[in-house]
Amino acid sequence: MPVSANSRYARLPILRVQGRVAVGQRPIPSGDETPTIEHRLIAGETLDLLAKRYYGRADLWWRIADANPGRFPLDYRPGDVVLVPLGPSVTTRPNGRGAP
Repeated sequence: MPVSANSRYARLPILRVQGRVAVGQRPIPSGDETPTIEHRLIAGETLDLLAKRYYGRADLWWRIADANPGRFPLDYRPGDVVLVPLGPSVTTRPNGRGAP
């Protein structure tokens, strides 16, 4: 998954951890009370695909990763529930029709 220049992961080193490639991390800013919705993954979904659906930009996958700390972004499987942060430019439905 690409890291955009706006990501808090931008300009961090690429690491190899237990034989896997990972990007370095910065601490998540405290006091973030952004509301979230739950999304249950289906086969083939990844954080960048969710970011494209909810935000219109795949490179914002890191916002979803931040809302789900302690989990490697590529370790999600079908059936897992992912928290998706909402905001002024985010729809609560992947089809772009707004709040349910």
